[in-house]
Amino acid sequence: MELKDIIENNWGKNEFMSLSLNKDFRDSIIKHTSFLDKYYQKIPLRIRSYVILNNLTEFTLPKCSCGKPSALDITYPINGFRTYCGSECSRKNKTIEKEALEKLKDKDWLYDQRITNQKSIELIGKELGVSHIPVQKWIRHHGLDDMFDGRMRNTLANDILQDKEKLQEYYDSGLTCEEIANQLSSSRATVSRWINYHNIDIRPSNSYPRKIQRVSKEENDLLDYIKSICDFNIENSNRTILNGQELDIYIPEKNIAFEYNGLYSHSYKPWESKESLIKGKNYHLNKTLKCEQQGIQLIHLFSDEWLLKKDIVKSLIGSKLEYNNKIYARKCEVVEIDTHMKNIFLNQCHVQGEDKSKVKLGLVYDGELISVMTFCKARFNKDYEWELSRFCTKLKYNVVGGFSKLLSYFRSNYSGSIVSYADRRYSDGGVYSKNGFQLLHVNSPSYYYVDKNYLERHNRMKFQKKYIGAYDCTEYEKAREMGFNKIFDCGTLAYGLT
Repeated sequence: MELKDIIENNWGKNEFMSLSLNKDFRDSIIKHTSFLDKYYQKIPLRIRSYVILNNLTEFTLPKCSCGKPSALDITYPINGFRTYCGSECSRKNKTIEKEALEKLKDKDWLYDQRITNQKSIELIGKELGVSHIPVQKWIRHHGLDDMFDGRMRNTLANDILQDKEKLQEYYDSGLTCEEIANQLSSSRATVSRWINYHNIDIRPSNSYPRKIQRVSKEENDLLDYIKSICDFNIENSNRTILNGQELDIYIPEKNIAFEYNGLYSHSYKPWESKESLIKGKNYHLNKTLKCEQQGIQLIHLFSDEWLLKKDIVKSLIGSKLEYNNKIYARKCEVVEIDTHMKNIFLNQCHVQGEDKSKVKLGLVYDGELISVMTFCKARFNKDYEWELSRFCTKLKYNVVGGFSKLLSYFRSNYSGSIVSYADRRYSDGGVYSKNGFQLLHVNSPSYYYVDKNYLERHNRMKFQKKYIGAYDCTEYEKAREMGFNKIFDCGTLAYGLT
């Protein structure tokens, strides 16, 4: 069998990975594509195989508009090559024809192309003379990305799902989404998306239990811990509250829910077609907002926090559920502590660990340090002089009035306005509002980078282009090449006190 046939028969991800372990196979591919070494360095085996599979030679390699060979698509090797040779040419050619842009802005036109005619994103782009990227962008902008299921091509389903009156008739007959899907040979999720798209009023019972529970050992450990300290009724994998979207752990009597976000399953996957799989910028935030609309505080816990900082997470959970020991601030004394003591306390008790602060305040109870609040010079908002950087208490303790007492001491002994940020993964900012802070603005979600083994998150500031050598590509592309991927948080709430 020829090398090309072997590659074609094993092009699937798992099959190709298994085959690539064969040294003779690797050597053969490298030998047949040795001409690439003249133009590129560190060429993935997948891209070399793409060259063989598409009968490319040194003279038929894809070319950039400037005439140079196109850059390798390191992020998605199965695509082989990028459109341009580098970021400079990419920026020059970013604008698209006015006629094509007007069509993409027209929701009805794009709906007809993508939904009615079931055209692929690549085909729409090809017909418009643009890449798939602006097409995908406008499909998401118009809210059409969840309307198309590439697996579902039957005409009957299309005709009924796209017709609001027909779908309304099915739903009003008392059928569930799953029963409608079975009749149309479609999926429950697709039917549910169309019902939402047509703004059809849903029945309160329009939810479904997950038939196969896939819960990790770590998530089960988290659930077991909450059960061990909590006397309230605890619901696991609730799919009713958010109309089909799952809440991992929900405690109705406290209006609190917990999400266990595994770093692999919750990382950014832009190559997927649905937001639930992409886990894009607003995925975690949107879930938080949906819960807030129903009076529920949703706490997001990343898996590395549970694995590496379990005691701190347990204390956070105890605080939210009001199961921690209570100490009253009026019985405590405010002291200024040194850097060494502050760092030890923060590393033991705060999920973000130590900081670089100038003012370090502590609360002492019966000769023991039980709470710390720190301040540094404002880093991101120069309209304020100080930033309240950290506040935490001894593990498994709540200091009633501790925040207020430490803040009052700082205001009495230091002058200047204060800015601070509430992490929306586990804070609704209530403690700031109660202490006179005003909400300045809402910051959109940020991101971390996750290592290739999905064991730990890393601060994105370490991945600035100047630090990682991303000279001819984006920061994200270089990070992917290094084996890292993004994972998004829920953003922050910025508060100010003058």
